[in-house]
Amino acid sequence: MSSGHGRNDPDNWPTDPWGRPIDPDELHTSARPRRLNLASGTDLRPAEDGWVNMDICKRWLANSRDCDRVWDARSNKIPDWDGTVDEIVAGYLLLHVPYEHHEPLVAEMFRVLKPGGRLELGEVDMPLAMQRWMANPYDQSARDMVWGEQGSVHGAEFEKYAKHCAGHSAATLRALLGKHGFVRVRRFKQHSEDVWYELSMEAWKP
Repeated sequence: MSSGHGRNDPDNWPTDPWGRPIDPDELHTSARPRRLNLASGTDLRPAEDGWVNMDICKRWLANSRDCDRVWDARSNKIPDWDGTVDEIVAGYLLLHVPYEHHEPLVAEMFRVLKPGGRLELGEVDMPLAMQRWMANPYDQSARDMVWGEQGSVHGAEFEKYAKHCAGHSAATLRALLGKHGFVRVRRFKQHSEDVWYELSMEAWKP
């Protein structure tokens, strides 16, 4: 049964670690995992599953709501959390920032994860994309993967967010994660064959 003040007075609800209201009727349930979705883009994940969506753009055109926190990865900092996060997903994050930010960002991901926490990185297999583009410079899909969509997909107003700055191979991404302490690093497949450029990697903090 719903308690009287819970659903009727959300201004007085307690909040989770990110300042979002929690219905008092849900407080008896086990604690939700803390999960960060970095460079969330159009892939906003549900708060009820513990996700905090962070992106440089407050709202992409395709989204029906804002991200949870506006965050510029070039700050090289993930604010507020220190060894308390269960899972991080970062889709095409490194692709959109220069190489000089890659090591600090991976170090930050390691810092905020709790022991046993999982990291999932989704990047473009840049050697594969480059080979395809060099074979046919007019291949739009290959061109977008190498240089970025640059407004062709999300609109001109988002052009500055849709440029690709740096790429990885499976080997360089694996080495980067290992250098900063991640273990059980492995490549895996999660998308359909249409995502021919997929480079998905997962790793754990020991």
